[in-house]
Amino acid sequence: MWRPESSERVAVFVDGANLYHSIKTYHKGMLDYAQLLAAAVDGRKLLRATFYIVEKQEPDETPAARSFVYNLNKFGYKVRSKPLIVHETVTPEGEKTVHHKGDWDIGIIVDMMRLADHADTYVLVSGDGDYVEAIEYLQSEKGIRVEAISAGQCTSQALLDVCDLHTDLADIPDLFREPRPTSQRAAVKYPE
Repeated sequence: MWRPESSERVAVFVDGANLYHSIKTYHKGMLDYAQLLAAAVDGRKLLRATFYIVEKQEPDETPAARSFVYNLNKFGYKVRSKPLIVHETVTPEGEKTVHHKGDWDIGIIVDMMRLADHADTYVLVSGDGDYVEAIEYLQSEKGIRVEAISAGQCTSQALLDVCDLHTDLADIPDLFREPRPTSQRAAVKYPE
C-alpha cells in the first residue's frame, strides 16, 4: 500500500465551481477549506495550492465574496478568479435564451503543465473527466503522481480510472460543519 513521503512536493488544484456544485448537491453543512487543504497535503511539503473561482459580475463586489477570497488566502490558497460570461441569444422564433460560461479547466491544465518540473504529486479537487488526457500526459511523460478529491457520486469514471488515488469528500474527517445561523455566519462558502 502506498504511503505519502514527507519530502514529497505537492501542488493542489481546486476546481471551485466543480467543488461547489458537488457539495451543494451531495453534502450538508459548510465545508472547512483549511481541513480540505490539510487532507490534500497529507503531511507532505506543500508547493502551492490554487483555488480557481468564477465570479458573477456585480456592480460592487459583495462583502461575502471578499470575505470568501480573504479566508481562502488565510487558509493557504492562492486564488485565481475569472468573470462568469453570460451569452444572450434570440432564437428565430424570438425567444431569448441565456447561456453561462465559466470554467477553469484549461487554466488548471496550463498551471499543471507549468509546475510539472517542480512537483512530485498533484492533488486535483474535482470530479470532472475533462482532465483525463492531461493527467495521463503528466503521469507518463513527467512522472507526476496524480490524486483526486471529489464527491464520489458525481466523479467521472474515467477520472477515477486514471488517478493514482481517489479520496471521497465524505471520507475526510471533520470536513463539513453544521451551518451557523445567518447572523453569525462567516462567509466561508463558495459564492453563488
